[in-house]
Amino acid sequence: MDQFIRLAIRGISLSQIQSGIYVLLLEEESGRIKLPIIIESLQAQSIAYALGKRDPSRSFTHDLFLSIAKVFHIRFKAVVIYKLVNGIFFSYILLEGDFIETEEERKEIKKKEYKIDSKTSDAVALAVRFQAPIYTTKEIFDKAGIYFENGFPIDKENDVSEAEMKNSSLFFSKEKSQQDLENMTEKDLNALLNHAVVNECYELAARIKKELDRRE
Repeated sequence: MDQFIRLAIRGISLSQIQSGIYVLLLEEESGRIKLPIIIESLQAQSIAYALGKRDPSRSFTHDLFLSIAKVFHIRFKAVVIYKLVNGIFFSYILLEGDFIETEEERKEIKKKEYKIDSKTSDAVALAVRFQAPIYTTKEIFDKAGIYFENGFPIDKENDVSEAEMKNSSLFFSKEKSQQDLENMTEKDLNALLNHAVVNECYELAARIKKELDRRE
């Protein structure tokens, strides 16, 4: 996995403005680049549960998969977030298990790696339970990563500070109109979405996400 960037979970936050919106914040090892991903309520609860905030009365489908994997000796190797389209992150999980085609092979069990597409939030929920690494590509970081300096987001290409961003057409003011969003490119919308999420401007994030979904 040398060609990928390893990620850690920085946290999960709940919007106090827009009901049902959660943000999963991932970061690379130095903590300087963060990757915010909007996820659904159930997956957010499942990830939080697996991270240690456990409610003994709750269990999730991800826990069932963990139990099945242990019984059948399935090894959960990694999660890879490999693509971003219209604000949606695409992932796959890498599994390793016994591969038997004939009775002769049953005497000498082989291990085979399987790549399975998964919703990113489900993949992360499983990775936490299996204590498996999470990776992404440099291309996704270049497109959607938020760079931080001394705790504040900066423009990764032009080293523009947060204060300078306020004078930019991309700054996430709550006054952004629907017309403003419709006139922006997909690349600019993704950049604006990430800044809105990191700064907990969830109402704007929801509007941007809706505009990106409309363009699919």
